[in-house]
Amino acid sequence: MLQGPDKGPCEGKADKCTVGKCPLFGTLTKPSRDGRRRIRGCGDPTARGKRNRVKGDSKARLARKKMGILGVNSRHEEVWGGPVRIEAKAGKQIKPIATRFNAARAQSEEARPIGDTRPFVMVALPDGETDGIVLISLSDWQICIRPLMEEI
Repeated sequence: MLQGPDKGPCEGKADKCTVGKCPLFGTLTKPSRDGRRRIRGCGDPTARGKRNRVKGDSKARLARKKMGILGVNSRHEEVWGGPVRIEAKAGKQIKPIATRFNAARAQSEEARPIGDTRPFVMVALPDGETDGIVLISLSDWQICIRPLMEEI
């Protein structure tokens, strides 16, 4: 199937585009499932959904590699296997969690004694719940959790 010209106006749905001056002009990508060719940065729902999925998949692959989980190389975390169940999330929905985690880490670093090399772990205890949530960075996971997983 011929793609057509390399440059041209975006073929995305201009009425649903979130970019102010649509249709934009630029280098066209390969046709999507609906047969339309869009430029990079197109703001219609199909293009945004595709970017979100690709970003989430790449972040999940990165997490899987850093956590040392072997087995199926799939975008579905449910089939990864390993000693723990994982649900990888990425994007703006994670920003509040990252903000709280980074603030807690900074507070811990200020109070850390000289020579203390222990990895940082945050425990979140929501109001009205008796069970907490443990948060650890992937780099600290590689130091303290991954060796334990290899023993199993």
